[in-house]
Amino acid sequence: MKPDLNQYKAFIFDLDGTLIDSEKYHADGFSQAVEALTGYQITDEERREFFESHTNTFAPILAKRHGLTFDVAEVLRRKRRHVEKHFRTDVFPQAIHFIRKWRARKRLALASNSPKSFVRNALVEGRMIDLFETVCTADDVEHRKPDPEMYLLTLEWLKLAPEETIVFEDSPAGVHAAQAAGCPVVMMENGSGRTVDGVEKFTWRELS
Repeated sequence: MKPDLNQYKAFIFDLDGTLIDSEKYHADGFSQAVEALTGYQITDEERREFFESHTNTFAPILAKRHGLTFDVAEVLRRKRRHVEKHFRTDVFPQAIHFIRKWRARKRLALASNSPKSFVRNALVEGRMIDLFETVCTADDVEHRKPDPEMYLLTLEWLKLAPEETIVFEDSPAGVHAAQAAGCPVVMMENGSGRTVDGVEKFTWRELS
């Protein structure tokens, strides 16, 4: 059932995979970093696993699984260099239409697992820098999604209770983070095929 969005005071949005089509850049950067350091080529299934996690968490899992030896910090540095070199902001048009439709009536916030520098560049390039009241990134928290810290901090900044907001996410990790923070959450359809039991998926067009 389509949620009644009028009842919420604020909308909190994920960035990668929700507002912009960027996940492929992160996965390519991670894959190339691991291959350069170890010679191992990650599988398509491992790319999907990476989408549900982040470099600091998934790199050690991958190393243990295949007996690989590498410095996680170096993987992260190489991945970031790749993303910075190749990334181009590809905004989902219907997402921006949705945001601009509600902007005058709702407080808008962003909560992204990506570093602050990447998020700012994406928002500037995507002409979204002026759309959000607060922006929480990986640099603002100790624990990334699926930990709820990022959403709890955003709620603190907004001075709102969880039930006064609704979160828009595309990944199970993000959905679980929002749920753990006590926030209602909508899962966005972006063609990834990812689902969460009990959480209905919508396109931006369906919500507009």
